Amino acid sequence: MSVRPAAPPTHRINVSPASLDGDFLIGPLETLGPGPWAGRPHRHDFVELVLVTGGAGFHHIDTESIAIAAPQLFLIAPGQLHHWEETAPVTGTIVLFGEDFLTGEGGPEAGLPGWTNARLRPTDAQRRRLERVFAELRAELALPDALQARAIRTLLSLLLLQLRRLAPDPTAGPSRGLSAAFERLVRERASATLTVAECAKALGITPGHLAETVGQQAGRSPGELIRAEVVREAQRLLARTELSCAQIAARLGFDDASYFSRFFRRECGLTPTAFRRAQLGIAA
Repeated sequence: MSVRPAAPPTHRINVSPASLDGDFLIGPLETLGPGPWAGRPHRHDFVELVLVTGGAGFHHIDTESIAIAAPQLFLIAPGQLHHWEETAPVTGTIVLFGEDFLTGEGGPEAGLPGWTNARLRPTDAQRRRLERVFAELRAELALPDALQARAIRTLLSLLLLQLRRLAPDPTAGPSRGLSAAFERLVRERASATLTVAECAKALGITPGHLAETVGQQAGRSPGELIRAEVVREAQRLLARTELSCAQIAARLGFDDASYFSRFFRRECGLTPTAFRRAQLGIAA
């Protein structure tokens, strides 16, 4: 049985030579994955890719609860809330890497896929191909030389390409770089006070250029994407923590809890309290 925390902790990759100083780690899910803390909602400042090959229970990601049914592949982006609820020990492989690590030499041109909390069902042939890449990643992690980081980024690029074959990313394209950078910035700074002008300044471009480019690449305006991320974060905190609506409103930059309630209802069709009750299965 999972426990909802008062506020979700953020975990980081331990800095050590075995993890490329906190940039990358791969290993068995049994030792790197669900542990004493993994049954409580938490988030990471890194990307987590999990290939589940056995076990039973549920993987809770943001507001979704997914039954574990191996073989299964999960991608959890930085900032997402997730936890495991096992009824039988979950086995498989887990790959952890920092998003900034991808930007070095050998990294993927398109960066992280535009989809998040993906749960994919690879065929046996696809699973074997993924496991071959995992084997190469493990081998490279054991070869600490001047080319190690580049080789690992190249293999991660191949791994992300394999994922796109499993679930094509509709937002992927040769010119998606600015949109991806904007979406990451919004994810990291999600707040009711965040403006398009602030984001444009942080990215070194004009608000007009940001609006035009993001509209073309993401199919939505920058303002819409900011509001959508604020809603997602509010939903995570309502569903997976014990924080009060007033506390959530304050965390998200709302000066007034009643304004937060009106904003949430306008965007979701439910009040924050009604949404939380629905997530917990409590009758109105």
